[in-house]
Amino acid sequence: MSSPRESKPSDASVDDFEVQPFTEACRRLLVRGEHALVGVSAGNSYFSQQRIAQLLCWAQRRFAAVDLLYVDLHLDTMYRASGGGGGHASARASRAVRDVRRRIRRAVESVATGTVTGAGTVRVRALSQCVDLPGYQAVRQRIDREIAIDSGIRRACEEHVRCLLGAQPDPDGARLRAGLAYLGAELPFLLSTPEVLGVSSSVSCYHTLLPVLSRLWEVTSCAHPGQGHVVVRPPEGN
Repeated sequence: MSSPRESKPSDASVDDFEVQPFTEACRRLLVRGEHALVGVSAGNSYFSQQRIAQLLCWAQRRFAAVDLLYVDLHLDTMYRASGGGGGHASARASRAVRDVRRRIRRAVESVATGTVTGAGTVRVRALSQCVDLPGYQAVRQRIDREIAIDSGIRRACEEHVRCLLGAQPDPDGARLRAGLAYLGAELPFLLSTPEVLGVSSSVSCYHTLLPVLSRLWEVTSCAHPGQGHVVVRPPEGN
């Protein structure tokens, strides 16, 4: 697996997106085009129905198979840690998940009625549907062990969450703990989608590079050699 320092400048625009592989190894996996994991965050206005449909069209043209994954776990904990009461946080999380499911469903329907020559298959998965998969369980257990014994990995995860939280107050650490639970649920897909889903290689496609990747890529043994990452986003100004 290549170091992030080997990465070249951003690729030229491809269709309606700019595509930037994280490393040279990621670039090769992108060219191989076996499997893409398109991540969609609930409660994030970036993922409109149109944007999701565009991402799926882009991925279908380049990969033999596409999984769209949306996170539906720990949202209530995050909202509660942000100051919402238990009932309010639960209701807010439910609304966010229903909304993202509706947008995904409509986006998939619109792509299915289009004409994408040579399109790869698309599966929609909720994170909650994946946590009992044997591959997910195996990867998660290894990651949890590394976090428990390696202070560098633990610190990288904490710094990632603090980066996303910004300067918001967190006197009792509730927001940090909630963020770590959310990140922990995602890590098997960030580091080893091939093992989780039983594919030879996989490229994770997201609109920004998650801060934790730059640190974990070099210090954890849990990263699968067939795991790639690319930043896929509209050209600047769009």
